Amino acid sequence: MAIARSKLIIAAIIGGTSFALADPGNAQSRAYDWLTVGEPSGEMIVDTDDDGTLSLSFSFNDRGRGPELEAQYRFDENGIPIFIHVEGLNYTKGSVDETFTIENNVAHWDSDGVSGEQPISTSSLYNSGAAATLPEHAAILARALLNDPDQAMPTLPFGELTVQTIETVEFSGPDGVVPATLYALQSSTPYPSYVWLDEDQNLFGTDYGWFAIAPKGMAHAMPIMKEKQDNATDARTAELTNTLRQDASGLVVITNARLFDSLSGDVMRDATVFIHDGVISAVYDGDVDIPDGAKEIDADGKMLMPALWDMHAHIGTNNVFNYLSAGVVNIRDMANDPDYLLRIRRMINKGTIAGPDLHLMGFIDQRSEYSAPTGNLAETLDDAIRFVDWYAQRGFRGIKLYSSINPDWVAPIAEHAHALGMTVLGHIPSSMTAEQAIRAGYDEITHINMLFLNFMNAEEIDTRTPQRFIVPIREGGNLDLESDEVVDFIALMKERNIAHDPTYTIFRSMFVSVPGEVSLEAKRYYENLPEAARQSMIEKEGFNKGLEAEGRESAEVARALIRTLHEEGIRLLPGTDAAYPGFVLLRELELYADAGIPENEVLQLATIESARHLGLDQSLGSITPSKRAHLILVDGDPTRRITDLLKVDLVIKDTAMYKPSEIHETFGITPFE
Repeated sequence: MAIARSKLIIAAIIGGTSFALADPGNAQSRAYDWLTVGEPSGEMIVDTDDDGTLSLSFSFNDRGRGPELEAQYRFDENGIPIFIHVEGLNYTKGSVDETFTIENNVAHWDSDGVSGEQPISTSSLYNSGAAATLPEHAAILARALLNDPDQAMPTLPFGELTVQTIETVEFSGPDGVVPATLYALQSSTPYPSYVWLDEDQNLFGTDYGWFAIAPKGMAHAMPIMKEKQDNATDARTAELTNTLRQDASGLVVITNARLFDSLSGDVMRDATVFIHDGVISAVYDGDVDIPDGAKEIDADGKMLMPALWDMHAHIGTNNVFNYLSAGVVNIRDMANDPDYLLRIRRMINKGTIAGPDLHLMGFIDQRSEYSAPTGNLAETLDDAIRFVDWYAQRGFRGIKLYSSINPDWVAPIAEHAHALGMTVLGHIPSSMTAEQAIRAGYDEITHINMLFLNFMNAEEIDTRTPQRFIVPIREGGNLDLESDEVVDFIALMKERNIAHDPTYTIFRSMFVSVPGEVSLEAKRYYENLPEAARQSMIEKEGFNKGLEAEGRESAEVARALIRTLHEEGIRLLPGTDAAYPGFVLLRELELYADAGIPENEVLQLATIESARHLGLDQSLGSITPSKRAHLILVDGDPTRRITDLLKVDLVIKDTAMYKPSEIHETFGITPFE
C-alpha cells in the first residue's frame, strides 16, 4: 500500500488546505511542480483573473493513483472564500463535485455525499472536503489569517484555525533570490500543518515527506523546506515528550494485576511484578512484601500484559503518540526515507523524543513510471545489491521489495540478503505470483491482496497500478479456499515457514467502503476523535466503485482466509499501514477475533509471536524476568473482549511511563467507555 510517511502525508495533502488572496485588477498566473522525491510527477497551475476569481488545476501521478482536479474560488473584500467549486477525480480516481458558498451570512456545502449549512456571524474559512486537498488552499487560509487582526478564525464545518510565523528562508530562483516564510496552521490538534508563502503572500510550496510542491523549476527547494518543517515538528514532539513522559527508573512494583501470559495464553489472576531500571526482575503469583522506596502501582484488578507490536508501520515524529496511547511500544517500519528513519531512531533511543522502538526494513523498488515514492530506486540489479549492503551495514533487519522490481532480480537479492542475516518480504513484483516469489526467496508476503492475486492470473496483471486493488475486489469473492490450488499454496507457505502481514483492516475498508459514510473500520473510535480528525474517516469514492456487491463478497473471503491461515499454522503479523496507526492496530486485532481466532491467540500474535518473528523473543514479547519492561495495563479483559484494548490505562517502556488518558486529553480524544 502506501509508503513511508506518505500514509500520513497523503491524508494531509489530499485533505490539506490552501488558498491565495486574489487582488482584483491584478491578473496573474503561477505554475508549480508536484515533486516525488524531488522529481516532477505532476503540476498545479493557478490563474487569477482581473476580477479576483482564482482558478486552478492540480494533478499528479502516484503509481497510477493521484488526483485530477479543477477548482474555482471567489472571495470577499477580505480575501475570505465565498464561493468554491471543485470537480474532477480524487486520489483513488473517484469522482469529485464539491461546492461551497456563503450567501446572506449562511454557509452551504455539498461534498462527497455530505451536505450541510450553517449560519455564520463572523468571517469563517471553509476547510473540508476536496478543497482541503488542494495545496493552494493552505496558502489561501494562511493569507486570510495573516490579514486578520487576531490571526485566528472559525473554520467550517467546525473548529478554529490560527497562523504562526516560523522563519524566513532565501531560496535561489531562476530570477534571483526568492524569500519565503514558513507558517504553521494550527487547529485543535497539537501538530500544525505547514505552508510556505512568498513576499506577495502567494503560495511558495510545502513539503509532505516523500512529496512536495514548489514553484516550477525549483525542485532544489524541497530538501530545505523538508529540513525546516521536520525541525519544527521534532521540536513540538520534544515539548510533548517532556510533558507526557513520567519517570519509571529505579524499582517499580505492580501489584494486584491479572497477568496475561503470552507464552501460554493463560491469565494469572493475582500477580505482582517487579521492574528494576526498565527490566522485569521478578514475577510472583500473589502478594509479596514491597521494599521501602519502591514505586508501587496498584493495578486494582486490571490486566497487565506485554505491550503491542505494529508489524506494518510508517513512523513520523508527529505520530509517535498515536502508537504509545494505544499501547504499541514496538513497530516494524516497512518503508520510509532511510536517513529520516535513522534520525528518528537516534532521537528515540537518546530519549530526546518519546516513541516506540523501531525495527527497520530497507525499501527497494526498480525505477519505472510506477515506482514507489522512494529515493532507493534501482536502475540495475547491481544497484539493488548495493542497497541491500547499505541497509545491512546500518542495522536494518530486512528488505522490503516493491511492485516494479524485475522478477528475475528477486532470487539474487534474496540470496544476498539472507547471507547477511536479513529477511526478504514485501509486495509481489508485477508479472510474478506469490508462489514464484516464495520459491525465489521471499520469507513473508505483505498485504492480503497479494495472496488473492496469486490465484487471479497475476502474471497478466500490471500490479504496479491500482489493478492490484481492483482485481481482488472484483474477483476475490470467487476464490474457493478449499480448492486444490489454494490448499497447495498454503501448504507451501507452511513448508517454507512463510509469514503473512495482511493489513486486513485497510483492505476490508477498501472492499466495503460507502461514500459519505464513516469508514466501517473507524466506527469503533470515530466518535472519540476530535471533530477535525473525523473528516478523514468519511469514505469517498474508491476502488470499489461499481463493484460494491463484489467487494462485500471479497471481504467475506478475506475474513475466511485470515482464519484458515491461522488454523494452518501460518504466522499472521498484525500491522496497520494506516494514517491513524494506534487505533487501527486495535481494529486489526478485533477483526482477527471476528474472523474466528480466539482472543488470547490474537493477543499472542500481537506480542510474543511478533517478537519471535524478528528474533527478539529473548528480550521482548512476554512478562518474564530479565526481559525489557514493555508493558501495558488494560482496564478490562481483552482475552474475552478484544475491544477492551481501547482502554489502555498505563504504558511502560523501559524507564518511562505514559498515561494514555493524558495523551488523549492533549490530542482532544474523549475517553473510551
